[in-house]
Amino acid sequence: MSRTQSAEWIAARRRFIEAGGHTTQLFGLGRILGQLYALLYLSPRPLCLDEIVSELGVSKASVSTTARQLERWTAVKRVWIRGDRRDFYDAETDFQSLLKRGVLATLRKKLETAGTQMAVVEACLEEAGSNGNHGEDMDLIVTRLKKAKKFHGQISTLLDNPLIDHLL
Repeated sequence: MSRTQSAEWIAARRRFIEAGGHTTQLFGLGRILGQLYALLYLSPRPLCLDEIVSELGVSKASVSTTARQLERWTAVKRVWIRGDRRDFYDAETDFQSLLKRGVLATLRKKLETAGTQMAVVEACLEEAGSNGNHGEDMDLIVTRLKKAKKFHGQISTLLDNPLIDHLL
């Protein structure tokens, strides 16, 4: 422990990192994702994978995979440090940017994929219906698909609203 880091600071830092992990776990994203982001968010300098592994007490493979996922979401960026060949990571601390370029962009892509999948299912159901395959199960599936498509449309409309981009 350095002179500048009190036991209270270390405990508070640890609680923040654990809270980050707990929060992402509640959203089904995995505990390490939140812990890794929180660790980097609090770090005054970029950290390499080995430092992250040591701090979080998890495998290097888990940290590497999670760091790449956070990088795709623009939540962290890989940085180069002169004279060092290791990968270092730094947190995006601008939450507006993180939401706009990372989370919302990823959500929009996932929603588009879901829409494509629903269209495929709908085409299969139409083909099955034209071949005379009807029944209670088919009616239930068609009804639920219509409901899902309606919800998908509402969410798409919400996310595509220019006001969201303007607010962020």
